[in-house]
Amino acid sequence: MANARNGFSLIELIVIVSIIGILVMIAVPNLNRSHMNLMAGREELEANIRMVRGNATGRGVHYRVTLHPDSYEIDRLKLAADGVTWVHDSLYSVQTVQLPKNITITTGAGMAFEFNSRGLLEKQADGTPAVQVSVTLRDSRDNSTQSVSIWPSGQILRN
Repeated sequence: MANARNGFSLIELIVIVSIIGILVMIAVPNLNRSHMNLMAGREELEANIRMVRGNATGRGVHYRVTLHPDSYEIDRLKLAADGVTWVHDSLYSVQTVQLPKNITITTGAGMAFEFNSRGLLEKQADGTPAVQVSVTLRDSRDNSTQSVSIWPSGQILRN
């Protein structure tokens, strides 16, 4: 009588697990990571705005954030000789932060806003009170968006 074999041998199981592992390794790099890039871009923008506001209050100077379609700039300001206006502080370089790949600023690009030494948004250049600043980041791969709002009080909210 011949012995009947049921199930898989250890070698067969190792081969199957190895094949599955190779297929997973091939598939993982092809996953769409754009949603992660969008969230990371928004979180980095929020963190940098909070840092700028904290630096403005902690150091007693103004900071300006200028938004561009694929980046934003952080500029430390100093009081000009006239004692009224704030200008770029030449002792510090302007920090440029690039957004993640395929992420752009759609709403708010081209705008600049400034935090004063009390952590509030500074009034506009024409003297009108500061208004809420809305910034929308868009992922060009799937057109998904994430938004951040900066209130005149300096509070930062994600929408």
